[in-house]
Amino acid sequence: MLIGGQHVALIFADIRLRGVMDGVDLAHEVRVRWPLLPVVLTSGHPLDEHMRQFPPGVAYIPKPWRPLNLLVAAEEALALLH
Repeated sequence: MLIGGQHVALIFADIRLRGVMDGVDLAHEVRVRWPLLPVVLTSGHPLDEHMRQFPPGVAYIPKPWRPLNLLVAAEEALALLH
């Protein structure tokens, strides 16, 4: 996204990511760099206090989810930005 300039309509990520940042950190970074890009986070684990600190415009759906749940969450995330 930083180099290629490709159009991205939505970020959908698990809260537990391998590497330096988790999904919540990713959502905060997305909000700083692309403030109008909707973000949906998911997890199959109980949320701790850090995991509940979503930036504005971030929706959450617990696992297991169905495709319709994701579509509804995407619409919710988009509505939260406006």
